[in-house]
Amino acid sequence: MNAIRIGAVLILLSIALQGQHTPTPASAISGTAGGIGGVSGSAGAAGSTGTGAVPGQTPVYRINLRVHIGHTTLPVADLRSLLEEINFIWWSQAGVCFEITSTKDDTMAPDGFDIRFVPDVPDPPGANGVYKGDHNIWSRDYPNLAPASHPVTHRAARTGAHELGHGLRLSHYNGYADSADSLMSSGTLGWHLRNFQIQEARTRAQQKAIPDTTPTNCGAPQVN
Repeated sequence: MNAIRIGAVLILLSIALQGQHTPTPASAISGTAGGIGGVSGSAGAAGSTGTGAVPGQTPVYRINLRVHIGHTTLPVADLRSLLEEINFIWWSQAGVCFEITSTKDDTMAPDGFDIRFVPDVPDPPGANGVYKGDHNIWSRDYPNLAPASHPVTHRAARTGAHELGHGLRLSHYNGYADSADSLMSSGTLGWHLRNFQIQEARTRAQQKAIPDTTPTNCGAPQVN
C-alpha cells in the first residue's frame, strides 16, 4: 500500500514539473479559442489546468499595449498568436498582462506601451529588438535567437516579451548557468523569470496598470 501511494505521488510530481515548461492554452487566460502559439491537443493539455488556471501573481496588473502593424510581414493569425504568447509569458509568471489593440499608423497610445513589429529594426541595424522608451519599442518579425531548453513557440513573442521586460525596468540577465532559459537574457528563445525579476516588474507594472485590478485574465488581442 505504501509503495502504491509513493508511486502515485511521484507521478503527480512529474506531471506538475512538466506543466511548468508547457504553454497553457490562451483560452485559460483570455477566453479565446485555440492554444498559445497554436499549441493544442496533448502538448497544450499537458500544461493546462483549463478553467482552473490562475495567474502567477495577484492582483493581475493589466497594461494597455498598442501594437503597430503597418509594416509587419507577419500573417494576422501568427501575430495574434504571438501576442497571446506574450501575455502567457507575463501572466503565468508575474501576474502582468497586456490589453492589446493594433493600429497601422504611427499614433502613440496615451498610456501603457507602444510596440512595432517590422521586418528589420532600423536602429540599431541588425538588432532583434530594442527598447527606447515606453512608446518606442521595436521587434523584428523573425528574430535570430539561440536555442533554449524550454523555448517559446513564436520567436517574435520572445523578443516582444523581452523588450516589454525592459519597459518594466528589468535589466539583461547574462552570464549565468540558467541564462539561456531566461526571458531577460540576450538573444535566446528562453522565457522564464526569476523571483527577483517578477517582483521588480510588478512594482513597475502597478504604476503603469489600468486602475481596475478585479479581472484576473487578459482580454483577447484586438488585431485587425
